[in-house]
Amino acid sequence: MSEHLPIERRHDARFALKAAVSMRLPGEPRTPGRLLDISRTGCRLMTHRPLATGTGFWLMVGNLEPRFCHIVWAHERFAGARFAVELEAPALKRLTEEFSPLSERDAAELQALSAKCSQLARSATGGSAADHLATLADDCEAEAIAFAAARQRERVEELLKRLSVAGD
Repeated sequence: MSEHLPIERRHDARFALKAAVSMRLPGEPRTPGRLLDISRTGCRLMTHRPLATGTGFWLMVGNLEPRFCHIVWAHERFAGARFAVELEAPALKRLTEEFSPLSERDAAELQALSAKCSQLARSATGGSAADHLATLADDCEAEAIAFAAARQRERVEELLKRLSVAGD
């Protein structure tokens, strides 16, 4: 999909991505995770294990040089991280071009993530983690809806093209 919508809830635009990442906490081996979205200042992740707020770690994604990050919020397997050094605009552009095209399966996964985050937000004991999870749920839902709308436009355009060729 060539069209994707930036999610603008923070100072910088966020871009939904589907990218496998590696994370390395000091003194520990790398662990896998999944990048859900990214901005110049940070990202949201789904991890294979819970991380504590304030935890520092190295993030490796794509061809980007490893970035040191700090967890600013976390709940179960979801976390928000802030980059120690802002991501440069050209690097962000390369990542969004490489990882942002979503598939039908990705859209379905976003719907499932939205439902999971909504459920976790309702069960969280309030505070910023619940707010962050609710925002992540909304963002996943919005990206899935945008994807579905774009796919529908593509199908209509294709149908119109076929009808115009058939009418000639």
